[in-house]
Amino acid sequence: MKKSLVAVAAAAMAFAATGVAAADDVVRVVESAEVTIPVASGGYPGRAAAQAECPAGETRTGGGALVTAGNSYADRYQLGASIPVAGEGWWAFATNSDPSNPGKLKAYAICAKVVKNPTLTTP
Repeated sequence: MKKSLVAVAAAAMAFAATGVAAADDVVRVVESAEVTIPVASGGYPGRAAAQAECPAGETRTGGGALVTAGNSYADRYQLGASIPVAGEGWWAFATNSDPSNPGKLKAYAICAKVVKNPTLTTP
């Protein structure tokens, strides 16, 4: 199967192999479920969307997406959008112009724990 890395933040690439990884237990990458990009039909490309969400108490600091081509040419699978969304999520949208082979899409959110800093006051 051919893979097409379309857009993934550098940190997501470093941590993606583990699904959810931690660096000093403060920053991690959360990946969405793998979504199938359907085959093209009736002259229209197949379409799919995926979304990764940071857990409660964590803030999204970035994200990205990965498109995996089916058993076909990688250029038939296009990432149309990879953007932050309301809340603490990352959303991705992809299309597939191949009439025979579906592809796969995953979204990644880079999340950091929210740390409350004490307020310093002078006497």
